[in-house]
Amino acid sequence: MDTMNGRVASTSAERAELYEAAEQQLLDFIAVIARTKREVAARMEHRLTTAALPVLGLVVRSKGISQSEICDRLLIDKAALSRMVTKLEELGLVTREVDPDDRRVSQLLPTELAVTRRREWLHNWRLDLRARMEQWSDDDLGALTTLIGRLNLDFDCA
Repeated sequence: MDTMNGRVASTSAERAELYEAAEQQLLDFIAVIARTKREVAARMEHRLTTAALPVLGLVVRSKGISQSEICDRLLIDKAALSRMVTKLEELGLVTREVDPDDRRVSQLLPTELAVTRRREWLHNWRLDLRARMEQWSDDDLGALTTLIGRLNLDFDCA
């Protein structure tokens, strides 16, 4: 067999099996993420949709962002985003403020309620995640971090 970087190269059939196993694990993880998003939305505000979570997260993290910036970053249609923002306003989670530098643009700002609920959710999520990985070795945690980071970079560069 050929060697690559000091490792024994797999056959194409073995490689195909590894791809399929990785794909299945990623699909399973996507399902976990979808379920988690539903739970988070319900905890933050029972009328909050899962689609609005990334929008709200971006508004809270940026502490002021325009709708066009959100559309660009999250690849969301302007009309769909407008409906989400209206709902977030109705729920008391965001406000609009006219940009003093360009009065044609509104900045979306998180309310204190949104900041508080996101902080509470994030704290609880971290506790849960850490409890699930408590028995993992430092090497396993490091490997997970490295591999997820590498996958994120590969997707960002694509």
